[in-house]
Amino acid sequence: YTLAMVLNEFMLQRNARISAAIIATDIDRDALDKAKEGKYSCKSVEKLPGEYLDKYFAQEGEFYKVKDSLKKQVIFEYLDLLGDPYPKNCDLIICRNVIIYFTEEAKKEVYLKLSQALNPGGILFVGSTEQIIMPQRYNLAPVRTFFYEKV
Repeated sequence: YTLAMVLNEFMLQRNARISAAIIATDIDRDALDKAKEGKYSCKSVEKLPGEYLDKYFAQEGEFYKVKDSLKKQVIFEYLDLLGDPYPKNCDLIICRNVIIYFTEEAKKEVYLKLSQALNPGGILFVGSTEQIIMPQRYNLAPVRTFFYEKV
């Protein structure tokens, strides 16, 4: 939902319209169900800017629920990074704090599949402990720390 909020605010500030599909994936179906519900404790949203909280959430007792207008912008799907086909034609992939759990061989497979899912010029953002060794073998070029561009 964070990405959807940021994209909405970006478009508002620039009076622009961008056609985007945000696909959130996980291998844990319970985590997907919880994310789809969009229900957060007060503590979970305490650092969110007040204008985001008012605009994108509705308070329900001790919780905040993501408003339907934001929910409909995010598609939640089951995805096994090793076994399933990836979405194609992506401009941005955020894959953080997952790849560290894979073997070196599995990492190579996942990085290749992530690269193949990106459009040329697309960006792959990985976690702080997931620096890609020899990114050029995946047609990726480092842009900044943890950011790689598909070339």
